[in-house]
Amino acid sequence: MRVLPNIVCTALGLFLLAGGISAAHADRPRTSSTSTSSTTSTSSTTSTTITTTPNCVTPTSDMAVEGRRAYVRMNCYSCHGSNGHSGTMGPSLVGVEPAEVGDAVLNGEGGGMPSFKNNLCPNDVANLTAYLQLLGSGTEPDFMNWWETNPSK
Repeated sequence: MRVLPNIVCTALGLFLLAGGISAAHADRPRTSSTSTSSTTSTSSTTSTTITTTPNCVTPTSDMAVEGRRAYVRMNCYSCHGSNGHSGTMGPSLVGVEPAEVGDAVLNGEGGGMPSFKNNLCPNDVANLTAYLQLLGSGTEPDFMNWWETNPSK
């Protein structure tokens, strides 16, 4: 009689796991497969290409605001702190060289930072660079609600 509750709990656990995996992949770029086959019976190729970009927000004229928006949207604050002054794992980003930003964000860093190249909007690297250059100046934007047109704290 104790077998039925074990089966129900296992099924519920698998259901929740599948839902969690689906939610984790919801914001990633989608890919599509394109198949082409030749008229000869010896060749068939399949290629996978990225067909959509991340869900990007319409840019505003202020690059630093858009850089802060990307910083929060991509969860940079979880490692580098809410204002880039160092966090749980990542180093402080105050005074970082502009040339280093693109390389680190697009390719990752060997010490634990992953690559974000598949999750960035076209102008994110330039906007992040503009935002990071303002860190420590007292004029940098400071908000968390990145999805709002005029973000509030």
